[in-house]
Amino acid sequence: MIPLLLALPFVAAGILAMPGFSRMSAWVDVTAGLFGLAIVLSFVWLPPAPLPLLRLDRFGLFAAGLVIVATLGAGRGDGYVTKYLALGGMLPAVLAAHPLLRVAALTLSAGAALTPFVRTGWYRVPLAGAGLGLLLFGSILPMSPIASGCALLGMATLGVAAPVLLPVLPLLALRHAGPELVALGLAAVLGCGGGLVLWPVRRSYVPWLALGQAGVVAVAFGLAVPQAIFAGLVLLTLLVLSQAARHLAAGDGLAGSIASAGLAGLPPFGVFPGVALTLAAVAGLSPWLLPPLLAGLAALGWASIRVLPPPRLAASDRWSAAWLPLLAALLIGWCMPEAVAAWLHGAAMDVRG
Repeated sequence: MIPLLLALPFVAAGILAMPGFSRMSAWVDVTAGLFGLAIVLSFVWLPPAPLPLLRLDRFGLFAAGLVIVATLGAGRGDGYVTKYLALGGMLPAVLAAHPLLRVAALTLSAGAALTPFVRTGWYRVPLAGAGLGLLLFGSILPMSPIASGCALLGMATLGVAAPVLLPVLPLLALRHAGPELVALGLAAVLGCGGGLVLWPVRRSYVPWLALGQAGVVAVAFGLAVPQAIFAGLVLLTLLVLSQAARHLAAGDGLAGSIASAGLAGLPPFGVFPGVALTLAAVAGLSPWLLPPLLAGLAALGWASIRVLPPPRLAASDRWSAAWLPLLAALLIGWCMPEAVAAWLHGAAMDVRG
C-alpha cells in the first residue's frame, strides 16, 4: 500500500493533464485526495510493513496524512497538475529516513510548485535554490548548531519562495529541535505580525497569517519536550485544516471569513485552541517566551481584523465544501477524543525515534 500511496499523486497528475478530464478536474482532485487520506488512515489499524529508507511510525503516518489534507482544494485548472506533482515530492519528504532523500524530494516539490511562477514571480526560483542549497549544506554536515542553523534557514527561505510547502517544513524542522528553531519561530511570528500591521494588503495577507502561525508551531517544536511537541502537532493540524477551508471557500462568504479568522487565531475558530494549548505549554517550560509570542499573535489578530470583510452569508456558502474542514477543526480543537489524543502523544514520542 505504501508504493500505491507514493504513486497516487503522479497518477492523479497524469489523469488531470488529459484534455478529456478538464471538466471533471474538481471531482478527480477530491477523489484522489480522499483516497490518499483513506490509505493513510488504514495504516492506523493495519500498520504497514517496514520499508528501507522510509519511516512508517506514528509520526511519519501523521505527517503523510497532514500533507494530503493540506492540498485539498488548492489549485484550480492547470494548478491541479502542479499541485499533485508537488505532493508527489512532499510525501516521500516527510516519510524519508535519510536527510539527503528528504532534500531530493523537496527539490522535486519545489520545482513543481514554482512552475506557475516562472514568468510572473521569477525571483522565487533563485530564492528556492538558495533555500535548497542551505538545506543540503546543513544536511551533509555533522549534527551541530551550525548544521541545524543552515538547515532551518534553508527551510525558512524555501517556505517564503514556495508557500505550498509550508505544511511540510515544520514537520521536517522538528528533527532540528532546539534554540535555533525557537529563534526562527519567534522571528516568523513577529516578522509576519509586524509586517501585516505596517503594510496591510488584503489580497495577500492569508499566506502571511499561515506563515506566522507556523512560527508558533516552530517555537513549540523547538522546545523539544513531548508536551510542547504535542501542542505543536495539534496547532499544525488546525492550521492545515483552516488553510484547506480557505482554499475550498468560494469568495468572501461566511465560510471564507471564518476560515481567515481561524488562521489569525481569533477565538473560537480555527487554530485558536491549538494556540491556547501551545501558550500553556510554553508558559510551563519557558515563560520568558510568552511576551514576544503574545505580541506577534496580537499583531496577527489585529491585522486580520482590519482587512477581514464583514461576515455575510453568500449563496456559495450553502453547499461549500469548506464547512467540512471547519467542522473538523472545531471538533479536534475543542472535542478531541481521548484515543486520538493518546495517538498524537505517541506520535510526539516517535519524533526522536
